[in-house]
Amino acid sequence: MAASLPASAQVPGLREGPDLDYWYDVFYPKIFYAGKEGLLVGAYFALVQPLRSRDFDSPPPYRISISLDGHASTSGSRFIKLEGRAPGLANGWRLSARLTARRRAKDNYLGIGNATLFDSDSVTGAQPNFYRAVRTQYVARTEVQRVLVGPLRALAGLNIERWKLAPRAGPSVFATDLTRDPSIGVPTDDFSARVGLVFDTRDDEVASGRGVLVEAIWGVADSSIAGDLSYTRTTLSARGFVTPSPRLQLGARVVAQIMSGSPRVGSFYLIEGSDRFSEGIGGGDTHRALRHNRLLGRDKLFANIDVRYALFAIPTLYRVSLLGFLDAGRVFDDVDGEDFEVTTNGLKVGVGSGLFFQIGRAGLAGFTVGVGPDGVATHFYTTWTF
Repeated sequence: MAASLPASAQVPGLREGPDLDYWYDVFYPKIFYAGKEGLLVGAYFALVQPLRSRDFDSPPPYRISISLDGHASTSGSRFIKLEGRAPGLANGWRLSARLTARRRAKDNYLGIGNATLFDSDSVTGAQPNFYRAVRTQYVARTEVQRVLVGPLRALAGLNIERWKLAPRAGPSVFATDLTRDPSIGVPTDDFSARVGLVFDTRDDEVASGRGVLVEAIWGVADSSIAGDLSYTRTTLSARGFVTPSPRLQLGARVVAQIMSGSPRVGSFYLIEGSDRFSEGIGGGDTHRALRHNRLLGRDKLFANIDVRYALFAIPTLYRVSLLGFLDAGRVFDDVDGEDFEVTTNGLKVGVGSGLFFQIGRAGLAGFTVGVGPDGVATHFYTTWTF
């Protein structure tokens, strides 16, 4: 017989009595080796206001979090992010804002469209950057959500970017695409606004075990108002979770995104989402059996299936979970002469497994190893993929 698990009121350290607004801090240094990026050194610091005791079992992990995260690598990559998140700031309101500056000195670039290929023999000592490019981004992103009725929320937000994509030294796929897109090698201002609806019944926003999250988001960029580009971006997504037994959780997600107008290659990376966006198809956000940003294109379709088994769990305190997954996805672009459609044709399919550690309501770390069309892909995480 499984041992009974403590209710939230039994959790050590949870304040009882009158609600008090207090903050705690989180700090840890970062130092690790990451393949092509080399040695990375940095730090993370956050101030967190936890949920009040009466709200401790609600889906958000905290009331407010303000964090500063950054690192630099021996390859020349740099990253810094200042972020504020307030899922419980006021009754019915959710706010978030972030400022990010990032330089990826060895970002993956395998071309545009679903028919792009990866050939490991193309990466040699004479052309080590064959599938690499330099991507620089400066991003300001804001979002506000308001409860309309029950689990239905409305959202509105802005995404303001300046990005530049440039080739690295030597032969590369990116260098051959220089004439394909006039924004390549040029700093480009990409300003977009978005509105949408969110239907959310999840029991936990960090590690969901039950419920659904359905999102419909429409975004627009207009160069006559701001920025250099004019386009629309429509994103539809749905995810659901069930818990057949106390330790077993099943989850699934499907996402479709369509762009029209005149987006450029730097606009293809962003996949909209409420509260949190994804990037490209490939990597820990979207397709765990493909390398980061493996597929780029105007339109996108991908799906994920998860089986999560808790090897050890004390709710709100600790959880160690074993993950098995199946991911599939593809892009559609003018390069291939294909328009978006719901189809299984051309999907890149992969499977894999991973191990995740959760501490408290919001602390999560893990890794996955996946096998897909290009071989083995390994990714590290501080959130679940979905």
